[in-house]
Amino acid sequence: METTPDAGQNIITRGLPKTGQVTQYRAGDDGQYEAGWWRGRLNANNRDRFIIRTIIVNGGVDVVLDRATGLMWPRDLTAAGANNGNLTQWNPAIDWALALDFAGFTDWRLPNILELFSLATQAGAAPLIWGVFQNCRTGTPYWSSTTLPLTTDEAWTVNFATGGNIVGAPKGIASQYMIAVRKGI
Repeated sequence: METTPDAGQNIITRGLPKTGQVTQYRAGDDGQYEAGWWRGRLNANNRDRFIIRTIIVNGGVDVVLDRATGLMWPRDLTAAGANNGNLTQWNPAIDWALALDFAGFTDWRLPNILELFSLATQAGAAPLIWGVFQNCRTGTPYWSSTTLPLTTDEAWTVNFATGGNIVGAPKGIASQYMIAVRKGI
């Protein structure tokens, strides 16, 4: 159990969430096992995965606490915690996140690829990000802080328009969206 007294919320991490795939296309696939933790269903401690909190700073901003991962995210993906929905290259995206002062916290960073991908869902229509988040941009992916292992001039990105498609993008050429995160698993 991890406690975050600065958020006034007790976070109980439960591991990775379900992908949202409920159809089985062949024996042994994700549709058969539906592994993970369902969003919206209650766990053994009678708690939902996502909690929305309004932090009263500069008029109030909403953040999302993720009980599955222990992470805090900005709720509005076109507001200050997501660089106001602007596109940028990878190095400036990391610098922006590290300098971010949002919701009364200054320990924000760009998420790694697993943290960012944990927001994707395979259920519903685009954008395929859990519905607790607002104003997700589509068509252009979101940066992660994770570099491709064999092509170090590229970083992994997640496109929520296509169900969390993970692709590499050139760090110094491509401009992508970004979202900050704090704490970690």
